[in-house]
This record gives sequence, structure tokens and C-alpha cells, in this order.
Amino acid sequence: MDKRKILSIILGSLTIIFAFLSWWSVRQAVVMSDSSTWAVPMTFFSLYVILVCLDIILMKDVLFLELLLLCSLATSLFFAFAWLQLGAILLGGYSMFLASRRVREDMDFNLKVSIWKSLLAGKSFLLISLTIVIAMQYFIVLDNFDGEKKVPNFDMSFITKKIAIPFISTINPQFKSLQDETLTVDQFIMQTQSDALQNVGMSAESQQLLDSKIPANLDQFQKDALKKQAMANYDGVQRKLLQKNQELILTSGRKQLSDLAGTPVYGDEKISDVFTGLIGNKINSYFNPKVSEGPKNSTFSLILAIVLFLIIYPLGSILSIAWFLLTKLIVLLLFKFKVLQVRVINVPKEILE
Repeated sequence: MDKRKILSIILGSLTIIFAFLSWWSVRQAVVMSDSSTWAVPMTFFSLYVILVCLDIILMKDVLFLELLLLCSLATSLFFAFAWLQLGAILLGGYSMFLASRRVREDMDFNLKVSIWKSLLAGKSFLLISLTIVIAMQYFIVLDNFDGEKKVPNFDMSFITKKIAIPFISTINPQFKSLQDETLTVDQFIMQTQSDALQNVGMSAESQQLLDSKIPANLDQFQKDALKKQAMANYDGVQRKLLQKNQELILTSGRKQLSDLAGTPVYGDEKISDVFTGLIGNKINSYFNPKVSEGPKNSTFSLILAIVLFLIIYPLGSILSIAWFLLTKLIVLLLFKFKVLQVRVINVPKEILE
């Protein structure tokens, strides 16, 4: 048996093992109160995806490869045995087959081996495949589990900054400054309370009243000096009142934002981060009720699965950079240790003369 077949058997076995552990970690994230909702599943799925990438690149037998990929997805049935999950596996399997074919076609068309470029060609279909099966398993486990359900905290900061804050700014122009990521809490409070903090100075009526109080027997120079002194005293009092009013407004505004966000606000934080955290906390508090021994709510589980789907795909896009780099590194190590080698071949090509 040559090295390539031995390598294929080892990779295939590891793929099934880590696929099983990956789907197991999804179930544990729901049913075990002391389990990790993100770290452990991401670790297992990262190893699983790297193995899938190596399978696609290194296995020669296409039929064996596609059966292996489908079986790796099918291990999720051990933890979510349902017709819906079977449908998700078939749909995910089809998407993974497309990913595999995109990668292999790119490798066939390349004049030089480029692992990174070839993996990028199938990235979207690979992520769609995993996202569909994970979201469906999560929905089925959450909907069928009778105990206290553990729901992961969702990082909604991207959605909040790109959708929620612009929407709020459109409805109320006063909140347009929320889109300024450099604006602090205190600056935001001062902007929204600018009307209350305007120092209008001495009004015309006040000046007329002051003129009437100045003794008539004084000459014009004395009258102007007395009036100037009175206005300076008035402005000094106004500045002190304005400063005191500003301090009260800032204290009150910080307290209101602290109560809304559920965390202390000191004034130097970025207002966009505070509102992003506030909205994210509200979403997580809604998605994390204590639902033990209550009636089952399929709609609630479905909403969570959809949210999870929307989170996993962009998260996978970010993690795929590390996955593909590690895959490339492993292939380079296989070249170094002579397990793989590159052979140059002549390819017939048609051209117009």
C-alpha cells in the first residue's frame, strides 16, 4: 500500500472522529449547563474543517471522498435523529460536494499547485454546508430537550452597528451622532441636551431693566462702567449655573445609560459601543430565559436557529483564514517529509492559429 492510500485512510478516520465530536459539542452546548457554548464547538469544528480540506485536496478516489464527506455530516444523526436533520444532511452534503468539486476543478486548472487559491474557490459552499447542518441540529435538540435549555450568548455587535444604529438614526435625527465611532458618552449627552445648556446671556429685557436701575445723576462714563460690571457679574453667575447644570445633566445621563446597559457608564466610553452592548444585552436576555419545564415553543427554537445561522456563516468566513493557512502548512509539511511530491506533466491545449 503506497503512502497516499495510507494517508487517505488516516485522514478519513480522523475526519469521522472529529465530525462526531463536533456534532456532539453542538448538543452539549444546549443540554449541559456547565459546557462551553462557543470555545469547544469552534475547536472541534476547526479541526474537522481542516481535515475536510485535506481530504478534498489529497484524496484521489472521488467516490470515496464524497461518501466520506456525507458520512461525516450524517454522524449528526446520533444527536438529532429526525427527518428534518436528514434533509439538512442531504442539502449540506450537496453543498459540500459542490465545494469539493470547486476546489478540485481549480486545482486541475492551475498551472502550479496553489492550496490557498483552490480552497477559496470552495469556501462559500463549505460554510453553507456546515451552517445548515449545525443550525438544524441546534433547532432539533433545543426543541426536543425537556430540561433547562442553555442558549449561547450571541455577539450582535456587527448587526447592531450596521443595521440597528443606522435605523435608529433615520427615525430620530437626534441620534445620528451614534454612527460616529469616536464620540464619547459625555459628548453624546451634551449634544442631545444642547438646548438646555445654551448660554443666551443677558436678554434685551434684562438690559432695559438694568438701565432703569442705574442712577440718572451719573455721567455716561460712570453709567457704562457700572453697566459693564453688572453684566460681568451676571455672566459669572450664569457660567456657574451652566456648569452646575452641565454636571447634573451628565450625572443623570450616565445613570440612565448605566441602568439601560446594565453596566456602569463613566462617560469616556464610546457611545456606539455602549448602544451596541445595550442592544446585544437585550437580545441575549430575550434569548436566554429560564425555560425549564415550560411548554415547548418551536417558534422560539426556530428563531434561535435562524440567528445562529446568521452568526455562524460570517464567523466561519473569519475562521476560514486560519483553517486554510493550517491546511496549507500541513500540506507543506507533507511535501517536506516526502509523503507528497509535485510532478510536472505536459497538458495538450487547443489554440487558434
